[in-house]
Amino acid sequence: MNAPMQELKQQLAALTAYLPRQHPVVYVDYPVHLNFGDILIMRGTERFFADYGYRVVDRAGCMNFTASARRSVPADATIVLHGGGNFGDLYPVHQHFREAVVRQFPEHPIVVLPQTVHFRSEPARRASAAVFRQHRNLLLLVRDQASLAAVDGLFSSQVLLLPDMAHQLWGGEWDEKGGDNRPDDGATGRLVLWRADIEATGRPAPTSDQPAVDWLDLIPVWQRRVFGLILRLHRLEALANARLGARQAWYGYCERLHRQMQARFAPYGEVHTNRLHGMIFAALLGKKVIFDDNAYGKLGHYARQWFAGHPGIRAG
Repeated sequence: MNAPMQELKQQLAALTAYLPRQHPVVYVDYPVHLNFGDILIMRGTERFFADYGYRVVDRAGCMNFTASARRSVPADATIVLHGGGNFGDLYPVHQHFREAVVRQFPEHPIVVLPQTVHFRSEPARRASAAVFRQHRNLLLLVRDQASLAAVDGLFSSQVLLLPDMAHQLWGGEWDEKGGDNRPDDGATGRLVLWRADIEATGRPAPTSDQPAVDWLDLIPVWQRRVFGLILRLHRLEALANARLGARQAWYGYCERLHRQMQARFAPYGEVHTNRLHGMIFAALLGKKVIFDDNAYGKLGHYARQWFAGHPGIRAG
């Protein structure tokens, strides 16, 4: 099962042709919430920057990209926007933030890292496209063919199909067993990781020896409270128009959470999930995967695009 995962990581190298390493990078819209899938994307993005020798001169979430930070973006910098699954009208906070960045930095190259695109409203899709299309040097990366069809010819003249940034984590030192990501032969049983939010289909979770859980269920209450403090620190940075260590606190928190999630997945040989990054994280850990789709086909589109040759991943 290792060869398909290594190949997906290697495909991300194509991004270096569009993201010049001699220019500084400003990475914005990093996630500040407890959806572990977005945290995986963030950590994969940071691994990509480190692996290819990029100089990241600033980082900010959507709430703490302060006025002073915006003024300090170097003239020769490339602005890199976080990837994920919130490009569209389901999550307007992040879409509006991206649009604001595109408007404010018309002279800077902008790269939107791989996204799944979904608009429920055609007028909303066309209104957003009008904003992006005005930028003269914007590269939009998408994660599947359906997303490509939704943006091609509307949002940018530069659209590229690439896998999720979390694949850059394959074989890295984040793995406590030494980074080889081999499956644990002693792992048995099935973990059911099941979302029940705006993207869910309404289908009940499959039966299992253990009750179904979602990302938040795997995070202790005390740790959620610590997250609340870090979230408030991000908001305080915005109010104070100053950097107060919020990003450093959050990145340290995410590193610990990553190891905890790995430990929670470790005892299981198989993961049944309707979360895209439940599927990707399990594959990174060498687990077998059964996936069900979300409300708009995100997992199915992704699996057909990138996991068709993976022997351990199948639809439920």
